[in-house]
Amino acid sequence: MTPKTYLKRIFPLSFLLLIACETHVNAASQVTKETPNKTIPSSQQNHTKNQSKAKIEQRKMIDFARKYIGTRYVWGGVTPKGFDCSGFIKYIYNHFNISIPRTTAGYTQLFNHSITLKDAKIGDLIVFTGTNLKIRKPGHAGIITETKPGLIKFIHSSSSKKHFGVTETSYYQSGYPKRYLTVIRMPNPSSKREK
Repeated sequence: MTPKTYLKRIFPLSFLLLIACETHVNAASQVTKETPNKTIPSSQQNHTKNQSKAKIEQRKMIDFARKYIGTRYVWGGVTPKGFDCSGFIKYIYNHFNISIPRTTAGYTQLFNHSITLKDAKIGDLIVFTGTNLKIRKPGHAGIITETKPGLIKFIHSSSSKKHFGVTETSYYQSGYPKRYLTVIRMPNPSSKREK
């Protein structure tokens, strides 16, 4: 077999092998370019789910509390027929399985759960002095309904003539900053199951 004939036979086979190898290399590089699906660790998924559930329950609690706007103030009142400030708070929190003392005087035992005003979230308890600013003890309180930069709102049962009964107040546009004592971080609400 002459070298010329040999080359004529080998060249087509070499060309096929070259194409086959190049195809294989290109296919392999495409496989390595695929990005794997990013999986979120189950602990992070659970944390996100719990946060979402807590926010839903907080919103439910505020919607429930707002149903009572306009309910008259009654000293010692603990029902929708009439509330005093701590009676209203106890009624709302109780509906969402959050335990709290019956009177504002009892709130001092919760002070170890105090947080700064800027860290307040919906559902937290905001505590004030009574009308006598010199007595720096709990005398009034409300439930925080909204927090944004420069805005805090709370719902409470007020005995003032201007806002008598259950009302929602914008903290910074009121006289309450001078009476402010603390914000207490309350547990996340959970709806009672219907029987």
